[in-house]
Amino acid sequence: MRIFLDTSVLSDRKLAEVGDELAKRRLAGDEFYLSVITHFQILWGYLSARLSPARYERLLEVAEMRISPLTKLDAEEAAGMKPNRNDLLDALVAASVMRSDASIWTSDRDFLTFLPKSKVRLV
Repeated sequence: MRIFLDTSVLSDRKLAEVGDELAKRRLAGDEFYLSVITHFQILWGYLSARLSPARYERLLEVAEMRISPLTKLDAEEAAGMKPNRNDLLDALVAASVMRSDASIWTSDRDFLTFLPKSKVRLV
């Protein structure tokens, strides 16, 4: 199974909640992804706070997480979702999830606007 992790799940508190399950699912063969948007948000947060992103980069390496790029089709799909201004990035991430036939782990209920409930795991 392909699983995208949202920015909200990568916070220290939420990651601690799902860390063990993430490791088990990885060993079972599940694949974990981040949208390039999520990757940007995490790096931006670290660098804005003047912190080294080394811990985050180590997590990517250890969990063998892949960064999923945005495509023209993602942009077209997201635009068709007609998100409000505050949900533009979520719509782009949701479009990447759909293109990848994946699900997403998130704390953000807004993803239920763009994806079927079966594809969204609220953490």
